[in-house]
Amino acid sequence: MAGLLRHASRYAISSALVTLASLVSFPILTRLLSTADYGLMSTVTATIGLVVAIGKLGMQKATVRFYHEQRRLDPEHGADTLAATQLLGMTAMGAIATLLWAGLLAVLPAEWLNSDQLKALLLLTVVLVWLRVTESALHNLLYAQERSGTISLYSIIRRYLSLILVVAALWFISADARHLFLATILAEALAIGGLLWVVLRAAPLRPSRFSSPLLRAMLAFGLPMVGMEMAWSLLAVGDRYVIQILLGAAQVGIYSASYNLCEYAKLATMAAVATAVGPMYMRIWEEQGREATEAFLATYSRGFLAFSMLVATLVSVNAEPLITILASEKFVAGTEIVPWVMFGLALESYVGVAAAGLFLRKRSQAMFGLAAAAALFNLLLNVLLIPRFGLVGAAFATTASFALLLALALWMGRNELRVGFPWWTFVVSAVAFVVSDTVTMALRSGSPWWDLVLHSFVALGLFSLIVGLFDASVRGSVRLLVPRLAARWRR
Repeated sequence: MAGLLRHASRYAISSALVTLASLVSFPILTRLLSTADYGLMSTVTATIGLVVAIGKLGMQKATVRFYHEQRRLDPEHGADTLAATQLLGMTAMGAIATLLWAGLLAVLPAEWLNSDQLKALLLLTVVLVWLRVTESALHNLLYAQERSGTISLYSIIRRYLSLILVVAALWFISADARHLFLATILAEALAIGGLLWVVLRAAPLRPSRFSSPLLRAMLAFGLPMVGMEMAWSLLAVGDRYVIQILLGAAQVGIYSASYNLCEYAKLATMAAVATAVGPMYMRIWEEQGREATEAFLATYSRGFLAFSMLVATLVSVNAEPLITILASEKFVAGTEIVPWVMFGLALESYVGVAAAGLFLRKRSQAMFGLAAAAALFNLLLNVLLIPRFGLVGAAFATTASFALLLALALWMGRNELRVGFPWWTFVVSAVAFVVSDTVTMALRSGSPWWDLVLHSFVALGLFSLIVGLFDASVRGSVRLLVPRLAARWRR
């Protein structure tokens, strides 16, 4: 657990600082850009994510899965072989994907996109595909090596460099999406160049260690992950496309502002802890076997679910004051989606635990199947619910889809690794979530700043009281964790 705390604390600090940069840029973008332009920016970003998912061919997942296995099979050269195969393979695949995407956009009629500006922005940003595939190769190699310090430092530098260049471009040149993406391209190119220098300086790339059999094995594992990552991307952003078609770009912007707030909270908290756990349980699996892995995940899971629900509660009760302060009142209408989205993200954060057995057993096709099913379900619900319920319909579709994803992961992974779902912790935390949200709805001071303080204090107290009284397992985890944290603080 000491290793988990060390890695989780690094990722948490990094995520918090990255989120802080996002929170700084958030009010700048929402005030400088119209709701329609903000929505257009979100659509371009989501589309790039889908193309990058194809360009990686699932190799980033294979890197994490194969790293410790290669070291075990070939203690002397296994790490070098994997690094050479992964870095050379992924950068080449990223270049091919970039060229194919540029060619497709060149011949695609602008009227199919219903926007000349959208096509121009997509053509402008094709280079981001190669940059982000390359970044993924470097990032996941470091992640597999459990170099949380290097990853965290890089994430901070990259985000703040991007913030400085984007703000400078919007403020001093022109406040439009074109200059925003030009600044983003420059920032990412500089940051990735620096990361490449750090990685190669620590362990020079040896092309002679490139292994075609290993590349084929990694692709065999990773290719189904392409569909999974695309499905995952559609699950996360498919609602934006449906809203764009049915309600227009302005509604995409209003929806995206509140959804992005939820994502920032998730990245700074839930994702930071989940990120630290992945390489750890994979190492335990390789070194100690199934029983030790199950014991580790069982110890981790209850506290993590309660923590995720607490984060969801605090963001939900503060949605309106946060959007008012960080964005502006023109985006407040979207805050009605936040409770639904945060509850869904709390469920989604547990999928990594539920699907651990599938990942360890290399059942990539099964993982693709469950992600694809949830993504299709999400799109169907959006088409059915948005015309009747508007943005709330899209948010409900998000929650229902993440619930389905979690249920499928638990069901499909039940024979691979005994990782159950802490139902009692979930029920108690869900009750605490609803009670906290209901009570704080009636508390209004007239100032968003005072509302933020009041809602946080009340929600934290109510959630802690309910969970502490009715969930003995969480109480035990807290009693175990607090002394360790205190001991580390005194060092």
